[in-house]
Amino acid sequence: MKIFLTGTTGKVGGYLADYWQDLHQVTACPRSVVDLTDTAQLSRFLEESDFDLLVNPAAVSTPEGCESAPELAEKVNVEAPATMARVCREKGVPFIHFSTDYVLDGSEAGLKAEDSPCQPNNLYGRTKLAGEQEVTAAHPEAIVARVSWVFGSAGEGFLEKVFRQIQEKVALEAVADKYSVPTSATEMAKALDFLIASRSHGLFHLTQTAAEPVSWHRYAVEVSAAVHELGLTEGPIPVTPRRMEEIPVLRTNRPVHTAMTPAKLSSLGHEMADWTHVLRQRVTELQSNNSHPAF
Repeated sequence: MKIFLTGTTGKVGGYLADYWQDLHQVTACPRSVVDLTDTAQLSRFLEESDFDLLVNPAAVSTPEGCESAPELAEKVNVEAPATMARVCREKGVPFIHFSTDYVLDGSEAGLKAEDSPCQPNNLYGRTKLAGEQEVTAAHPEAIVARVSWVFGSAGEGFLEKVFRQIQEKVALEAVADKYSVPTSATEMAKALDFLIASRSHGLFHLTQTAAEPVSWHRYAVEVSAAVHELGLTEGPIPVTPRRMEEIPVLRTNRPVHTAMTPAKLSSLGHEMADWTHVLRQRVTELQSNNSHPAF
């Protein structure tokens, strides 16, 4: 397929560009190619281009980034996806738009399926929810893919950061009062392959399975345990729990309970692995690429 892919300088877009490069003809669409803040230019670019699938991971993707640049967030997270969806519908081309668990109502504990209520508590979540709604209205056959805590992608994610900190003997600490589910970039990409091949459409949670919601602290503890199981440390490195309010960089409100379950994927016959299993696969992969036999 000829795939147009936005957000290739980001973690998810960068990973998908590498993942699909030997399978499809991938055209990266960073800002140097098309400016997502200029909907007229974006519309002309897509109308004049030949592609079989458009995939949009591009976003103003942090709560702080959206709060500091609300007009940019509106353009990139809402107006650009709406334009992409409209053009794809007019051309009869499939469209995949990425979203986030931050659109969900985070006030109640528990795992959230695709039909769980949405009530975002910050501008990032509100613009991403508006983007979902605009895409669905403009192109009912589109896929909206919500993801959370992706690891193994382009750049350093939380898992890779903890692995590095253990290697560098940095004291570990992590937020213990925010809950979601970690997701493997590889598993996410395979789920996309399944949805594309099965010509599916609608809203999907592309995340791992979990017996219960996971805090960043539990996530870090699991990475530490996996590193120890490989014989790289004498024992699991302890992780100090922190509250969100104690972390200066998390100055914007975040929803507490947004752990997703991939219920619709499962109903279609595509099973996502348990997060602890793919986490250990990733830690083993990191060690195989590591020059030091032990920490």
